[in-house]
Amino acid sequence: MNRRSFLPFASSSTPATTSPTVASPPVVSFEFNWTYERPLLPPPDPLAPLTTSTGLEPYPVPLSRAKAAHLLRRTGFGARPAEVAALEGMPASAAVAVLVQEALLQENPSRPVWADEAVPRRPARGATPEEQQAYRDQLAAYIDANNEWMQAYRSEFVQRLYLVGLREKMALFWSNHFVTETDAYERLAVYAFRYLDLLREHALGNFKDFVYAVGLNDTMLLYLNGNTNEVREPNENYARELLELFTMGQETIDGAINYTQTDIEELARALTGWVVDPFALEVYFVPERYDAGGKTILGQTGPFGYSAVIDLIFEERAQQIAEFICGKLYAEFIYAAPDPAIVKELAQVFLAHGFEIAPVLETLLSSAHFFDDEVGGAQIKSPIATMVGLLKESAQESYPPRLFTLLDRYGRFMQQRLLDPPNVAGWPGHHNWLDTNTFPIRWEVSSALLFSSRLDQPPLDLVPMAEELHDPFSPLAVFDLPRAMAEHLLPVPLDALNLDGGGEFGGDLQNNPLPQEIVDAPLYVQDLAKIFLAGVPWYEWNLYLDEAAALLLNFARYLTNLPEYQLM
Repeated sequence: MNRRSFLPFASSSTPATTSPTVASPPVVSFEFNWTYERPLLPPPDPLAPLTTSTGLEPYPVPLSRAKAAHLLRRTGFGARPAEVAALEGMPASAAVAVLVQEALLQENPSRPVWADEAVPRRPARGATPEEQQAYRDQLAAYIDANNEWMQAYRSEFVQRLYLVGLREKMALFWSNHFVTETDAYERLAVYAFRYLDLLREHALGNFKDFVYAVGLNDTMLLYLNGNTNEVREPNENYARELLELFTMGQETIDGAINYTQTDIEELARALTGWVVDPFALEVYFVPERYDAGGKTILGQTGPFGYSAVIDLIFEERAQQIAEFICGKLYAEFIYAAPDPAIVKELAQVFLAHGFEIAPVLETLLSSAHFFDDEVGGAQIKSPIATMVGLLKESAQESYPPRLFTLLDRYGRFMQQRLLDPPNVAGWPGHHNWLDTNTFPIRWEVSSALLFSSRLDQPPLDLVPMAEELHDPFSPLAVFDLPRAMAEHLLPVPLDALNLDGGGEFGGDLQNNPLPQEIVDAPLYVQDLAKIFLAGVPWYEWNLYLDEAAALLLNFARYLTNLPEYQLM
């Protein structure tokens, strides 16, 4: 299969030559007058499932280097060559068990020093002018500090996506499932922390416990107006999304209806009574706001409250929930159009383990289906995956913290600002990531990362990556390296690439003919070497030449500008 078929278009246009301008964050007002409005959701993705014959049976052979790279791309956006090599030769089940166990044992980052810094409380009515002025000064200082906290927290999230792997990728995945938006909580960093900390805590845990905790999270209560849901005026926002987007979806895989509008209305009554105190940073229950009457939900009648109604949903719609969530996990790790048969089988694993997420991931990620040749390169990278993946795969030992701030801001221009999906349905992903505006920005961003053009520091040092990819003292090193770099950075077979040929080899080929092994090798081996060398005679190449660093960077830019680099 031509992997470019997974791209909405394959452009050969020249990359953009100007970097996007980064705007300053707006100032917060702390009015807390957010009103959620149900967006018009996009139509279902028309993509068809992949045509494979593999299922959830364990992948039967030890991991090749390409399969190990595939696993690390999908579970953590990529890895340096040495990390790929460490998984090579392992059974898939063992490699996946290591990744999942590491994720389960990963602790949440320490609480920031500002985690409990609430909005200053307004002075009581009748306050003196001096007291009112003191409050205004305190509020202004808080606003300035909050803007710094929020930017630092976004940047830290990007940095942890680079450092941590599967646990943070799952937190990002759940942020696109249990969606909130920073506008809902006035861009207050304390609420961003409470929300992301919750996602990390439950990322691979029990999904029922996760759903219970999300509904009482102050960030979610503010976003979907749960804090205004009370007996005299029930608010259906959270009830609707709890059923439609967070647990079971409107229909089963087979097209049966999962719930009715009446179920939503009655569920909203059961969720009444919970409020957020932004000054104390507390969520608490107010009995006077709760509807204690009987409700009929999913065919069952009773005086359901919050805890009881979560139990009811998981009892009455267990199969539907399992299939819906497994479909989401399939789309995240396999392909945007889930395979119904695989999803149903995976749902049985979910149910058998009492809605524990980790066993589902282990089953899916170690399956023959996950490692099927049709799956590799079938996804389109998100902006975050593109940027974080390049940093990981470049194998530089460390990066300055300000780089991750830049990545967060670049993500905005590529339509993925962390903690801010476009609406409650989340980022639509796949083909929606790429258009005639975002594709050139990706080229520009990759080039900026490689050459550090906005960081006032030297370009990336790709020599460590090269050393891990090949033997620099081999007589065929100059041909091995560009092939290895292409295999490392691109998720598709090299014979599927549409290379431009690279012109001709430089130097005196009559007295320095190409080695016979290269003459007999596939044509792409020569083409990649010619592109890489850019006229430097092949017999003069040495990884430690003065011009080697520039050749590595230019070749990396060439590879990241290929349409196939947008796949994973």
